[in-house]
Amino acid sequence: MKYKDKIDLYDGRNNCIASDIPLEAISPLHNPYIKKVLNFVKRTSIINLGKLQNVMKKGTVGVMTAVKQDECKVMNTLDIPIVKDAPEIAERIKKLIEVPNYNGTPDDTEVFLCGNNEIMLVKMPKARMDLAASRDVVYTFPGQALAQVLSEMYDINPETNPDHCGLIKTALYGRYPQTVQFAPGNVMGAFLNPPQTQEGVGIGYRLTTINNIVALTDKITLDAVALCSILEQGCQLETGNAAGWYERYCLLGMAYQGLNANNIVMDFVIENKSGTVGDVIRSLMERAINDGIIKQKGEKYPDILFSGYKLYSTSDPSLWNAYNCTGLLAASIINVGASRAAQCVSAVLGAYPDLIAFESGGLPDPDFGRIMGTGLGFCFYTHSIYGGAGPGAFSLDHVLVRHTSGFFTPCVAAAMCLDAGTQVFSPEVTSGSMFKIKEVIDIFKNPLNKVAEAAEEIKSKIK
Repeated sequence: MKYKDKIDLYDGRNNCIASDIPLEAISPLHNPYIKKVLNFVKRTSIINLGKLQNVMKKGTVGVMTAVKQDECKVMNTLDIPIVKDAPEIAERIKKLIEVPNYNGTPDDTEVFLCGNNEIMLVKMPKARMDLAASRDVVYTFPGQALAQVLSEMYDINPETNPDHCGLIKTALYGRYPQTVQFAPGNVMGAFLNPPQTQEGVGIGYRLTTINNIVALTDKITLDAVALCSILEQGCQLETGNAAGWYERYCLLGMAYQGLNANNIVMDFVIENKSGTVGDVIRSLMERAINDGIIKQKGEKYPDILFSGYKLYSTSDPSLWNAYNCTGLLAASIINVGASRAAQCVSAVLGAYPDLIAFESGGLPDPDFGRIMGTGLGFCFYTHSIYGGAGPGAFSLDHVLVRHTSGFFTPCVAAAMCLDAGTQVFSPEVTSGSMFKIKEVIDIFKNPLNKVAEAAEEIKSKIK
């Protein structure tokens, strides 16, 4: 066992769901459920069959707008019953994607239909993922397979009907490769955005929006926080931000903020249900002092100023950061919960770090300044420019929010769960397909409980 830290995990109803868990048992490297989630999101493509049928019927292909998507219309159209024939299409695609079992490894291709057969999910087989240099194959192979199946089923031959073959390609992939990225709401998609949109190495698990996470977890606050933390910490390991000295730092933050370790998140929320952000900070200070995480530096000047202002110190900065990020999440829940409007989470993320730095007598603010720097930019972009961009519409890798160690976006996910319909860019508007997907795919159901169950299973092996 690398680290001596052990934690208890609690759900959102104050129930202990796993006890005496070694810190490494919640690591994306070891926790079976977390590994299963990360594996699933990077291997699974999402194809909107209903939209494919509609755009080919109308000829509205090659669009690049996000809202109406009708600025480009071709004369060449195709009216075929894709949704009606979806079960047969899914069966044929599965056969094309499957890898024959020549070496004793069973094929694990999976194809799912949901939303009245309007959405098809294709989980690529491990054999094809292992062969690929990246996860591009999630976008390329299912799309090519679908194009061939449509050609075969509806007699669309490249030799006799090249125009309709071209229409199918454009309906699936838009103007790509004329454009670097696919159009917003592209027919051919995945849980993670296309690799060519990734700016920087190792941030692939961040290529999804906060609203998608909220929708997949059915707007259950701590479940959305847990799923968001899983993706963020998977990213921290891949980028190397969780290497060496910083592995424990990231795991503690994930445990306490993302998985409600020792029930601190809920304790702070319950204690301050009629309070403010400042009240949460007071609870944090009291809890950190009582738990021995921080202590008063000394009994006289300069550790106590003439005004009576006290300076504090900590012997465990990583654990203090975990407590601090937990307070940040609780403050976000309290503030948004009072107004039921997600927009005000920006104020917490921008102001909380300053408040805790002053209250704690100079101790580091959450994520050692990264939350504050990110939060101030987030305030500006969600309240001024763009006419007030919706917090949930941001992707985890957005140029504004990607600069922390994974402790920023879980707070925004919590805020979007608590929003009572004030947002123009609500999960229902931007992530409707994810609500349909979660009805069929149960991997995203109760992620907090499933992480805890998996941790219980392996805790005896971590010695």
